[in-house]
Amino acid sequence: FKDSKNEILTSGIKELLELNKYLNGLDIDKYCVFDPTLARGQDYYTGTIFEVFEKNRKLSGSIGAGGRYDNMVTEFINDGVSYPAVGASFGLSSIYELLKEKELETNLYDLYIIPLETEVESLKLANTLREKGLKVIVEMNNKKIKKAFAWASKNKIPFVSVIGSDEINTNKIKIKDMNKEQEITLDINNIEEIIKLIK
Repeated sequence: FKDSKNEILTSGIKELLELNKYLNGLDIDKYCVFDPTLARGQDYYTGTIFEVFEKNRKLSGSIGAGGRYDNMVTEFINDGVSYPAVGASFGLSSIYELLKEKELETNLYDLYIIPLETEVESLKLANTLREKGLKVIVEMNNKKIKKAFAWASKNKIPFVSVIGSDEINTNKIKIKDMNKEQEITLDINNIEEIIKLIK
């Protein structure tokens, strides 16, 4: 089609050749495959479109997709200025399925905190530990303790702590090692010791 008189076609080919140059030049062409049959249903796309797949193709469908759309923002603002744009969206349900499988290899959470009317204090502790790199989840659905521990076991969370008013008043919390079936008592303010235990 190099000698085509169709300006849209020649412009599209030029764009694809330029994109291919960038993919090769940046050494990321091994992650990208040109597919002339790829189509997106939205009619606002004005250029290259793309889909993103999990590299081992554990899912048949894409986990994200998007493309170039030059007119949508321009027409929406309608101030005489051209606003080129590229957008993408990701499928949360697809990513969740991959994360569930990944859970077999690594823990989604390091610590599960069960507050007993100590939600504020528990969330503050969780935030402090998250800032130090721990993956912490706080029970906010008022699960009974037995059900909460069952949920922790099902989700393979290695450490669980129940924090009530006694723990807050004494500044002492018990952290249960779910694998060793033992509890360790630590100072709630000794963040480094808590991290050392969990990591």
